[in-house]
Amino acid sequence: MAQTDIELLRGLYDRYSAGDVAPLFERLAPDVEWVSCGQSPVLAAFSGTFHGPDGVQRYFQGLTQEWTITRHEMQDIAEDGDEVVTRNRVEAVSTATGKPVTVTTEHRWLLRDGRILRFEERCADEAALEAACRPCGP
Repeated sequence: MAQTDIELLRGLYDRYSAGDVAPLFERLAPDVEWVSCGQSPVLAAFSGTFHGPDGVQRYFQGLTQEWTITRHEMQDIAEDGDEVVTRNRVEAVSTATGKPVTVTTEHRWLLRDGRILRFEERCADEAALEAACRPCGP
């Protein structure tokens, strides 16, 4: 299972880092569940649970509306039971405030037959993201 899944995900991360998200959409299951960053009201444009490819499209629209990702680097990838887990370093700039931020994310992927069934993003630095969204000054 996982070696093929790991190779597939490595390729998707390489393409995403180069600004190409289309290959990811080619691998989504019709009933994919996409979970991102809990339920932060400050990050509402891309946090929560999204269903199906249309939901994943809304996630990416919200993400790119709020953030310009300047660097996305997968640092580690490993099996964890039925899932593949990646640890990533992300550098981004808030489109609302212009503030840069660097965060570490964990992605948990569930795949079957080369299709993404479930994705869950955890952000250890959610407070940094929220702070970058707040304007400076009084």
